[in-house]
Amino acid sequence: MRTLIVQLPLSPASAAVAYPHAWVHTPATAGRMAVHWAQAALLPTAERGSEVVLMVPAQALSWQQLELPAGLHKQPSRVLAALQGVLEDRLLADPASLHLALQTDWADTARPWVAACDKAWLSGHLQALEAAGLTVHRIVPEVSPNTDALHVLALGDTESGWLWFSHKERGVWGSPIKSVQASDWPAWLGPLDDAIPLQAMAEPALASWLSDRLSDRPGPPAQLLQPQQHWLQALVSDWDLAQFDLQTHTHARRLKSLQKFANALWTTPAWRPARWGLALLVLTQLVGLNAWAWKTRADWQAQRQAMTRILQETFPKTTVVVDAPLQMAREVARLRQGSGQLAPHDLESVLSALGQALPPGMSAPTQLVFQPGQLQVQGLTLTAVQQQSIEQALQRQGYRWRAEDGGGVITVPGNTP
Repeated sequence: MRTLIVQLPLSPASAAVAYPHAWVHTPATAGRMAVHWAQAALLPTAERGSEVVLMVPAQALSWQQLELPAGLHKQPSRVLAALQGVLEDRLLADPASLHLALQTDWADTARPWVAACDKAWLSGHLQALEAAGLTVHRIVPEVSPNTDALHVLALGDTESGWLWFSHKERGVWGSPIKSVQASDWPAWLGPLDDAIPLQAMAEPALASWLSDRLSDRPGPPAQLLQPQQHWLQALVSDWDLAQFDLQTHTHARRLKSLQKFANALWTTPAWRPARWGLALLVLTQLVGLNAWAWKTRADWQAQRQAMTRILQETFPKTTVVVDAPLQMAREVARLRQGSGQLAPHDLESVLSALGQALPPGMSAPTQLVFQPGQLQVQGLTLTAVQQQSIEQALQRQGYRWRAEDGGGVITVPGNTP
């Protein structure tokens, strides 16, 4: 799946504002991205099956760690009001004028993180992108507190760059490179014997600068990061800032999530054993079904040939065989008729079976209506026990009994040939 990631500028939305953007393949892999800048109306159109992800700059977000009331996750309609109430004394701005977003697993976290940014600024850019024909499926922060290690990220150059720190327990904080003082580092990094591991990454213009300042810290040197390469880290995070008032296009986002999972299932190397196993299972089922169908057809043909052979051996005059069982039954019926023997569907045979089935001492029926293979008996007054007794007795003789008011009906299975 291809993903169009668009970074929001810090300035308000307008027709002249240019948006940095890039196409990446997900799952995101390492490599240089081709980043371009374009106004909203000139941004590339999202392809069918692609995903549009909006990235909020780290400078536009503030982070707060809160203790929320217990059971709040069971009342979704009250979450936003609860957040605004808790943050009222922590923020300089009115919480109602800010867009708030909780971390994904906030319901299972004692002190979840909340991201806040200017609602009017974010809504303005969303409206500009939607007016340009782009449906935003997810909104992610440029830097988020989701790492066990203390993550140090140096972006840009010594004139306009920023230094960012993030940790899942300490949050996200940063400063312009030009404002960084030597006295700030102990507070940002913690004591030298801090057990928290350090992970440092820097774009080329700041790689030496960051390595020099971390030379006395344990751990590997700063990792070289290509420009905008940290976008991929933001893309694979589990954050989605499209919550509450901005929770639009829910169906489209869910569909994209399913497509993203299906694409990962189909292309990710980690799922290769599962794909091979599924393919082998389908192939085994196909082979098994074909083998079963072939054996069933072979058995059916063998049985048909055997019945045809029996018919032709028993009645040699039969030269054309269309339905062996039916032709056999007809030939047997002709022989029976020619020898004067009674068939099960003849009246005498049915009356004999009825006489043996009726309870002793019962008066004879008043009316009998016969047609080949069926005898309707009327004028009998039978209890439920007697009806059951007659039915069982006739079954033993190969007949069926259907009870009716004042009697019943005897039928011969298969009727007359």
